[in-house]
Amino acid sequence: MVYANQQEYYNAISASTTEGQSGPFIDFMLKEVLKALQKNIKEVPGKVPSKVPSKVPNKVPNKSELAVLRLLADNSRMTRVELAEKIGLTENGIKKIISNMKAEGWIERKGSPKTGYWIVQYNLND
Repeated sequence: MVYANQQEYYNAISASTTEGQSGPFIDFMLKEVLKALQKNIKEVPGKVPSKVPSKVPNKVPNKSELAVLRLLADNSRMTRVELAEKIGLTENGIKKIISNMKAEGWIERKGSPKTGYWIVQYNLND
């Protein structure tokens, strides 16, 4: 798709460079992806189920989540800043990981944000 629209591709890169933002390039690529999808779309056979099956496999922690779980299991009073430093992620990245793990029921917060601690519910021995 880029080869077929090579000049537009280079124009988008140039515009992004000039503006100092990736917007023009992203717009170009998204339009090309949309064209490719529309060209290749096929009818969906049969009826699509309206409900998610009741048996959904349990989610398994990814590498970063597992690292956070292990650190919290070792020190339940670690802060997001400390976790970020140990793992090499941003504080916002840790905040998102913690939010996901709380939603999964893998960790629970007890007490206040300043003086509380974490309880790791996820079995790290499996």
